[in-house]
Amino acid sequence: MSHAQIIVGEADSVRAYARVIACAVNCLEFSKQTTPCGSCISCKVFETGNHPDTFYVTKTKQSGIGVDDVRSQIISPMSTKPFSYNFKVFIIDKAETLTPAAQSALLKTIEEPAPYGFFLFLAPHVHNFLPTILSRCHVHKISGYSQTPHNQELKTVAQEIIDIINSCDILGALTLYKKFEPYKESKENLQELLDLIYHIYGEEISKSTRAGGLPQQEWLNAISAITHTKAVLSQNGNTQLAIELMLINIVSRKGQQT
Repeated sequence: MSHAQIIVGEADSVRAYARVIACAVNCLEFSKQTTPCGSCISCKVFETGNHPDTFYVTKTKQSGIGVDDVRSQIISPMSTKPFSYNFKVFIIDKAETLTPAAQSALLKTIEEPAPYGFFLFLAPHVHNFLPTILSRCHVHKISGYSQTPHNQELKTVAQEIIDIINSCDILGALTLYKKFEPYKESKENLQELLDLIYHIYGEEISKSTRAGGLPQQEWLNAISAITHTKAVLSQNGNTQLAIELMLINIVSRKGQQT
């Protein structure tokens, strides 16, 4: 996993995705699985919003996240090792407001990171990032969803898949691959279908968070499994195997609570 990631998409979705990654990298069980466990001390502290090694970077001036913000909220904390866990995770929301000078000040920290540094830049687009920053970060795009007939068809299929997941067992999960089969010849359509399923789970997490509650662990497991599957498919992994493993992963962990 790249130590510096730019997550691009609608605000609630990128925040939900960032929460999963930020929780996962310091999860005490993460080396044994692909999702945060939700039950170790690190995961439980993270859900309180007071994790000692998670830093939320914000602007102090109306003009955007400036050089002083980067120095005080990222560079200075990076000068010391993590308090309790493996990584210091910096979540930079509205990263598109980073000024060019602030990005330049941050460049060396990203280019030559301490082994415990981990950076998540959340933004609606990549247009405001300097090429030097973009070249050193992994960009993960969470698709937007226009109301085209094709998109509506995929959205219907995505909801059908989730409805079946909610009511089936592992054997039933394996039969769900047939829902993906019509799209396997088009990498773009398959990725969009996975994005839509991810988006639906992300909306549930966002609604739960806005209401002041904690998201169900099964939702976090699901979007983490989807993200892993998208990465496998982007590297031309076996489509059927990757999808079936994803479905088994999601279904087998239903009912888990944070």
